[in-house]
Amino acid sequence: MNWIKSKWFSGLVFSFLFAGLCLYFNYNETFFQSPQSVHIWRQTNSLSMTQMYYQYNVPFFQPEIQSQVCDQGTSGKTVGEFPIIYYAMAKVWKIFGKSEWSFRVFQLLMLFSGLFLLFRMLTPITGNQVRAGFISMLVFTSPMIIFYSPNFLPDGPALAFIFIAWFFLYQFVKKRKYYSLWISAVFFFLAISLKIIIATSFIAVGAWILLETLFMKSEKRIFNFRIKHYIPFIITILLSASWYLYVQHYNDLHKGLYSYFAILPVWKMSKEQFDHVIEAVNLIFFKEYFNPILQFATVVIWIFMLFQIRKIIPFFGYLLIIMPISMLSILLLWFQVYDAHDYYMISQVPVFVIVWAIFFNYLKDKKFGNHPVSYALMLVIFILLANNGMTRHKLRYTGWMNDEYTLKMKALTEIEPYFEKWNIKPEDKVISIPDNSLTASLYYMNRKGYTNFFSDFTQEGEFRKRIYQGATYLIILDSSILDQPVLQKFTTRFVGQYQNVKVYDLKPVIR
Repeated sequence: MNWIKSKWFSGLVFSFLFAGLCLYFNYNETFFQSPQSVHIWRQTNSLSMTQMYYQYNVPFFQPEIQSQVCDQGTSGKTVGEFPIIYYAMAKVWKIFGKSEWSFRVFQLLMLFSGLFLLFRMLTPITGNQVRAGFISMLVFTSPMIIFYSPNFLPDGPALAFIFIAWFFLYQFVKKRKYYSLWISAVFFFLAISLKIIIATSFIAVGAWILLETLFMKSEKRIFNFRIKHYIPFIITILLSASWYLYVQHYNDLHKGLYSYFAILPVWKMSKEQFDHVIEAVNLIFFKEYFNPILQFATVVIWIFMLFQIRKIIPFFGYLLIIMPISMLSILLLWFQVYDAHDYYMISQVPVFVIVWAIFFNYLKDKKFGNHPVSYALMLVIFILLANNGMTRHKLRYTGWMNDEYTLKMKALTEIEPYFEKWNIKPEDKVISIPDNSLTASLYYMNRKGYTNFFSDFTQEGEFRKRIYQGATYLIILDSSILDQPVLQKFTTRFVGQYQNVKVYDLKPVIR
């Protein structure tokens, strides 16, 4: 029966379980739907940049989006995260044709790779495949991970790359192969360049390695770095810093922002803003990170392990202290975003993994930790958490969180044949309102142009400025705004209507 404990069998079971969860979470249907539900804004930002790489062959280091918010309203040249995924997907689309499902599959494969290597790394740490698989698969029960990881955001891939970087760093510790450090460094760079706040584990481990080098005897060290071993990670730091300096330079050059990089700390909030965030977290987002019961259990386990800190290896004790402090720091420094940007918490999933991994490492030689009852308990917990994740994932597509898409945006995904009928060319710029996002409606209709973001269309002068900059059609997504007096001068030539979308020709308007 040794084959049951073999790597290939456990890997096969893990892979089938992952695939089964994908079906259980209804990916076989949602993968073939347009981007929708929570944070259409951020989903379509990523897709818009990919579309520009695909459709216009823009250079890798000169990314663009369809919203013309840069260069005084004449271009979409802006950047945030390292665009390697968007560029790679554009090349895939060139070969196989554009499809949003292929983008989702690409990101899902990255998540699987990260979780699979996490599973491999945790197996010896936790003592067996069951405990390692339990932790790795718990990550995939988080409603946020289930929804956002395959839905175009960089946060899921960044998390996967962190896990891959951990794996190869662990491989170096076990086998002392120098190339493992280079692979680890590459994935640390990819993760940090995609999401800078995910760098906490990189900083924490790096600080420990320095402490080892400076203050520990070689026989007591875990990583035991020599000078050459630092080189890959020094390069990671330099490349990451260079990328974010380039982001600042590129956005300053073109006077546009794709993503906000400054901190948004809790101490710069009014009481009303603070209360608003707390209300949003309590009502919605606290349930989206992980099941609240699991979150409370994790805190209890963390506190328990703090009392056992002298019974575990010093490095684990260090992580139990430094990683939660890092998480708290991220929460406080970006607290203002948590009224809507729940996906920011994906960067802090490593803290959850570390707490559970250290707990299982502590239990691996305990009698109860290896009792069949403990395995049965893990199975029950996993089933309940997976069901919770599925339920909350479904709500994102059927509940109020999807109203923005179903009521306003969905028609735009089907409007292209009507654009062709009305002689609206692919290169025609449009004004699309009401749309407070950066690129959502523009991506759905695949047009460059302007939304309410960075444009005040309550003013006649704003309309005329955008018309002067090349807007030739006005797209109305909600007819209720047609009562606004400012629109009367710009809706004199009706072109056509499809469902909730009305189109007006702006060319006759005096410029």
